[in-house]
Amino acid sequence: MVFSKLTKQLTFSAAFLVSLASAQNVLTNGDMSYGDGGWYLWNNPDGPAVVENQIGVMGLGVDKSEGAKVVVKELPKIWWGLQLQPPKFLADSAYYRLSFKAKGNMPINAVVQGGPPDYRQKESGSFQLTNKWETYSMTFLADQKGYGLNNVTFHVGLQKGWMQMDDVEIEKIGEMDTTWYAAAESRIDSIRKADFTVKANPGDTVSVKLVRHDFPFGSALAFYQPEEDSVERMYAAEAKKLFWHAVSENQFKWPEYEPKKDSILRPQMQRYVKFAEENGWKLRGHAIMWGHQGYGFDKHYSNPASPKQCKDFAKHLKNRINRDLKEYKGKIVEYDVWNEPLHEAYIFNTCGWGLLDSAFRWAHKADPQAVLYINEYNVVSAGETDRYYTLIKGMLKRKVPVQGIGVQCHFGLRPIVPALVRERLDKLASLGLPIKVTEFDVGDWQLGMNESEEVQADKFETFIRTAFSHPAVNGIVIWGFMDGRHWVKNGGIVAADGREKPAAKRVYDLWHKTWSTEEKAVADANGVAKFRGFKGKYQVTVGDKVSEIEVK
Repeated sequence: MVFSKLTKQLTFSAAFLVSLASAQNVLTNGDMSYGDGGWYLWNNPDGPAVVENQIGVMGLGVDKSEGAKVVVKELPKIWWGLQLQPPKFLADSAYYRLSFKAKGNMPINAVVQGGPPDYRQKESGSFQLTNKWETYSMTFLADQKGYGLNNVTFHVGLQKGWMQMDDVEIEKIGEMDTTWYAAAESRIDSIRKADFTVKANPGDTVSVKLVRHDFPFGSALAFYQPEEDSVERMYAAEAKKLFWHAVSENQFKWPEYEPKKDSILRPQMQRYVKFAEENGWKLRGHAIMWGHQGYGFDKHYSNPASPKQCKDFAKHLKNRINRDLKEYKGKIVEYDVWNEPLHEAYIFNTCGWGLLDSAFRWAHKADPQAVLYINEYNVVSAGETDRYYTLIKGMLKRKVPVQGIGVQCHFGLRPIVPALVRERLDKLASLGLPIKVTEFDVGDWQLGMNESEEVQADKFETFIRTAFSHPAVNGIVIWGFMDGRHWVKNGGIVAADGREKPAAKRVYDLWHKTWSTEEKAVADANGVAKFRGFKGKYQVTVGDKVSEIEVK
């Protein structure tokens, strides 16, 4: 993130960090003052980039000092396959701030990777460089003590272009601020409740009971068996108990929905539409376009194998949007128009970024009532907020009809730190668009849910409280809820046999006990009974008469 700009944008916020009085750079040779001094450009031999680089060369740094320069002429086979690696550093289990100066015409990722046994990614930031020297920074937790167990690398093979870097610093900072999270309930009372009245006869006792929150809380759904199957009935019953909003996990993704040209799996998708309609739920469409090159998506008829096929791809995409958004108008109320544009940029690297704008414009024309989201991961669960912010800001400047910001929140094995979540949400909220948590879960997609069920429950409660108390968040969707139908092994909040784990019980109690409203009041002399409660649908009882009202 551009630290000087971020400071201005977040002047309304309390301090997120308590800095140490005398922070020192724990990274040796961050200014490259004695040659390369441990710096190294790693180029993955399994599909290397075509690249030129100079490290520790006078004239390449700030004020013509020593610095590094990388010129990417051809991209690596895998987007993370070209890394500028600084020297390793000695770390305590503590929070640190990485900062560096850079310029260029390409994006870069700063990644903190752990040591053995799993070498997992701890934190990451994503930044769009400009042709002027800027200072960028991110905060991370180094939770392994020792030398070289929290390595920083810079991924520089995301797009063709050039970049220069200097003055890399890693400083130990103090504890994260906890006061904002401690005030979550007071914020929830302020932003999620409303005063409302019910008309009755003077002196009548009026009872109101919240039936369903206005705030959407949902899950990705994955129907596997016929509706009459006993496990499928159990799955549906548990979904109806815990949620009131949904998205189809895979069925609407283009290669799943239309695996071959004009061979459309409408009956499979119609089941999700029917389930939502029968239960009065709003349904999301995920996703109109996803440029992923795995799962066989690269074999889909629409996928451009070379720039020569870009015109055909654009035609196929426009036809997909016109056909499907018109067909599901009023049935699917919001869409992830483009999923993971930053991480899955194959289409843009092949055909240009103009297709992103076009997809949103085509979608808005096809269904003007649908809310159109962009969707990306690591922008809240990790620190890759800055480049996402820059991308969306550019779209808004170009009058592209992006109407919502989707934030996937796959935390993996990372801790859930409310202060960091708040910082990243605040950054995106400054764009003025609603934010939706589109894919929340915990547990690693490779290692599974390797923490206890109580820890899982704690993480769910912490995150839901954090998101529900943030004024810019307009909904939360978890990415599946039952083991055996979850992309993370044992990552569901319900076991495969239907047993509710502590996380499911904690979540249910939050929405139906902690954040519920059930009150009585006596109508005054004017026949008005006054209430304050959570926004949503209420059952109203006056004597033997029962009715429903909506509180917005």
